[in-house]
Amino acid sequence: MSLTFSTMAALRFGTGFRPGQAPPESVEELLGQLDAGRRETPDFPEGGLAAAKARISAKASELAALKLADRDMDPLTQRANRARFRIGLDNCLTRDEHARFMQAVLSPNGFNERLAGFWFNHFSVSSRKEDFMRLVVPVYEAEAIRPHMAGRFADLAKAAVLHPAMLIYLDQVKSFGPTSPLGLKRKSGLNENLGRELLELHTLGAGSGYTQADVRNAASVLTGMTVDRATYRSRYAVNMAEPGSRRVFGTSYGGGVRGEGDIDAMIDDLAATPQTRDHICRKLARHFLSDTPPPEVVDAMASAWTRSDGDLTAVYTAMLRHPRSWDNEGQKAKLPFDYIVSGLRALAAEEKDLAAAPQAVKPEPAATGSEGMAAMPVAVMADSAVPGGPGTDAMTADPAVRRLRTNPLTVQAAERLGQPLWRPPSPAGFDDGFSTWIAGGPLADRIAWARLAAAKLGGSRDPRDFLRETLRDAARQDTIDIVSKAPNRQMGLALVLASPEFNRR
Repeated sequence: MSLTFSTMAALRFGTGFRPGQAPPESVEELLGQLDAGRRETPDFPEGGLAAAKARISAKASELAALKLADRDMDPLTQRANRARFRIGLDNCLTRDEHARFMQAVLSPNGFNERLAGFWFNHFSVSSRKEDFMRLVVPVYEAEAIRPHMAGRFADLAKAAVLHPAMLIYLDQVKSFGPTSPLGLKRKSGLNENLGRELLELHTLGAGSGYTQADVRNAASVLTGMTVDRATYRSRYAVNMAEPGSRRVFGTSYGGGVRGEGDIDAMIDDLAATPQTRDHICRKLARHFLSDTPPPEVVDAMASAWTRSDGDLTAVYTAMLRHPRSWDNEGQKAKLPFDYIVSGLRALAAEEKDLAAAPQAVKPEPAATGSEGMAAMPVAVMADSAVPGGPGTDAMTADPAVRRLRTNPLTVQAAERLGQPLWRPPSPAGFDDGFSTWIAGGPLADRIAWARLAAAKLGGSRDPRDFLRETLRDAARQDTIDIVSKAPNRQMGLALVLASPEFNRR
């Protein structure tokens, strides 16, 4: 190990250094963050899980009332009411997005936060799939991902795959058994999306030996799982389930009567395969260590998986205890979310710095300085007025129908840097390969963000002290020299945040 343990722990396995928070000094301290994370209540969704679920039910009732009221209203008023309703959903999501950043920036449990990001990306869903996903996706991470990511993989997989967010995102709510009562009545058939991604992404992995017949049969076994649109909770509808036995990856499920237990059994069996074990262990090692992780580390993780029946804490422990996991720093690039979080932690950002902006934000003048450093615009999206004729201005004076403005340091920045929060480009999530994020365009945007963050949060910090506190023994001599020669404080701080060492793990 070329760096001290605490530096590697903070940079490679955590969310970076934050003044006032001591970094882990041992593997035991890193693993202890999992228990601490399990005990804490996340900053999102707003008000906690119970409040978020009540909000979903209330919004579902509100939408039902809107549909009834539409019968007695002119089209213009209908559009205005629907626009107001959607803006309300957007604002709920915006508040939760900002709270998600607060969670990562302020939490002392960096390893736990990194794992939450990894597993959400593995079991990807998008808040933009449909309107109500704006409310459901924050709940998904808080109740399906975080409580299960230190337990058995099979339990995590069932919690994620069978959550309303996943059922909606991968169109399971549109999948009917072709010969089920509802399938025959509606003349509807299977949707294979969830069956395919369950095998290809969530468990076995591409090239693991499953066939198209396995995909279709998995989709058949999954029929019956749907979402109650009054509460947006998962439910099993037997009249949607395809009857009969189906064989998936060598095991048969079901018989004359299809049951929800068949789905649980199928996910349990897929989670227990060597293919799933190898796929997940390799993906974890690739995320934390290198795009080509040391085979001996992956083998140690796989052995721990086998001995523990897929206990993820045992797998993490095997990775953290292997000496090769602490070699060759800088092999991975920080994804935009992690880059922003680590920068804000280094600058000791507080809640007031991370919140959504309820009022207009005036554009700031472009920053000037070193050649090639473009400044990030600070202007943000304008308030969206509800469409309509007379009365529109009065209606938009109501905060309930004005869009919250996204913070240019967090939510807005993540989108600009290529990783919009809770909006992966596909069910495969965001690629975390080094070359995806360390390139000309992405780096220019990071430099612009570094300048903005330094201007807003840098204060009177001495760049040389900031470099020592932020990178410690990871700082290279050429970076130390460049920062020492910066023409002013703001530029020096931005140079630290834009340095190669800060952008890598």
